[in-house]
Amino acid sequence: HLRALLDDPQWQPYIVFPGEFVAQERVVAEVAREDGKRPLFILLDATWNEARKMFRKSPYLEKFPVLSLAPEQISRYRLRRSRRDDHFCTAEVAALCLELAGDVSASGVLDAYLDVFSAHYLGAKFQLPIDPDDMAHTYLKAFI
Repeated sequence: HLRALLDDPQWQPYIVFPGEFVAQERVVAEVAREDGKRPLFILLDATWNEARKMFRKSPYLEKFPVLSLAPEQISRYRLRRSRRDDHFCTAEVAALCLELAGDVSASGVLDAYLDVFSAHYLGAKFQLPIDPDDMAHTYLKAFI
């Protein structure tokens, strides 16, 4: 199913992956929309070591550009810590992709849902109170 989706002319696939691991001629930093095509972001949802293996072992992805994100902020993900502040969780990467594709509203909603999920997870784990009036909860009320 994935290969059929990637070959569908309505989509413009991008592999979201760090540019430092691929040939520079494949790397793009922006989403350049072609007429009649919608961006399709391929996120390899795994640890960085596993994602690199998936990338190397998927030759059918070689024909697509690699969208290398260079966000100005550091990761806000608090559930697991990476050794590097520029490593993002999958939801943060997806929100950045949506923003690059011009869907700032969807990007903001996904970011807010990540914040709410993180707050509830950590609240349950450490028996902390949840503030239903914090910024993320308040922002999402307009969408519920």
